[in-house]
Amino acid sequence: MRFFLVLLLLLSVEALSEVEHFHVSSENLGEEVTVRVSLPDTYHHSSSFSYPLLVILDGSTQFNHMASSVHFYSTYAVIPEMIVVGISTQKRLAYFTHTEPKAYAGRSGKADLLTSFLQEELSEILNKKFRIAPYSIISGHSLSGLYTSYLAIHGRSDFDAAISISPSLWWDNSVLVQEYKDNHLSKSERPFRWFLSMASEPNEMPEAFNAMIHALNGEPRPKLYFSHAEFPDETHDSTPLIGNAKGLQAIFSGWNAVPEVDVMPLIELKEFYKSKVDEYGFLFPLSVHQYNVYGLKAAYEGKPDWGVEILEQGTKDFPNSEILWDSLATAYRLNSKLKNAMDASERSLKLAEETDSIFINEIKAQNIQLRALQ
Repeated sequence: MRFFLVLLLLLSVEALSEVEHFHVSSENLGEEVTVRVSLPDTYHHSSSFSYPLLVILDGSTQFNHMASSVHFYSTYAVIPEMIVVGISTQKRLAYFTHTEPKAYAGRSGKADLLTSFLQEELSEILNKKFRIAPYSIISGHSLSGLYTSYLAIHGRSDFDAAISISPSLWWDNSVLVQEYKDNHLSKSERPFRWFLSMASEPNEMPEAFNAMIHALNGEPRPKLYFSHAEFPDETHDSTPLIGNAKGLQAIFSGWNAVPEVDVMPLIELKEFYKSKVDEYGFLFPLSVHQYNVYGLKAAYEGKPDWGVEILEQGTKDFPNSEILWDSLATAYRLNSKLKNAMDASERSLKLAEETDSIFINEIKAQNIQLRALQ
């Protein structure tokens, strides 16, 4: 309990992630696409660490709350720290559907063009501008949730996971449900994780959703890990907030090595994430907030030597992190290594002053306390 109170104090003022936006003139889509990017608050703590990618469709309405959710959950190591990208396109009906029913002739069925844009044009730009790890998630709602469902079912993309909030699975007489039934035994070379949910919706929306869940349960596909939820108290418009938050938790269910107060030494933390490779198809390296959470937990739960080891490795991997240096000072103090604690605190304070850290007051307070103990 003491650890949680200390961590809440340290992180009580939420760090604002770095956000930028730009426009892409897409040859595939024939239109200008607005792109918004939220970098983790720890992005500049290292010059080499790469982050998983979360792509948000309908970014004009869904980007802000998703970026905030990722920041909050990753701060407590519930999910990985991620680069969040929101994109806004104009022709939703065309790009979010993969078939062209007669009633929508000439206005639908261009999902392959959106996929080409995401995997060719946007991917090239993002990889040139940012340090992106080879693990990516895509999220959509309503029609864009139909598109993310399409990617999950057909597996013809570079994404590793998808979130589909109140997806329009009714489209074209629930064609995706039938396509899944026809191809559920197709082999996948890598695991794919899919979360889908449904709010309080009328008629064909829940009918198609239930049909899809029935098909997924009755005819499981190898390496397709899916989970689902229903939110009867939410409307079609309100459900993205809770749906995406639950989707992130579902995709990374069991990913947090130390979800409660049980602690691990560094070697066990590394082995834990190695054991997740078969499940995710990717080895997640420890990030700033993981080092911070796991190190402080160990230090405050009676294993200060474990905490020191974890946080020392953290400062090696992220030498510019004022957060980790300050937490290392705490672990040293709890381990009765006051000189080491003072040195780490001085390093943290210097970095905090150079970067105008929002944690500077907390860092100064510990520095003053340590000086009094010398």
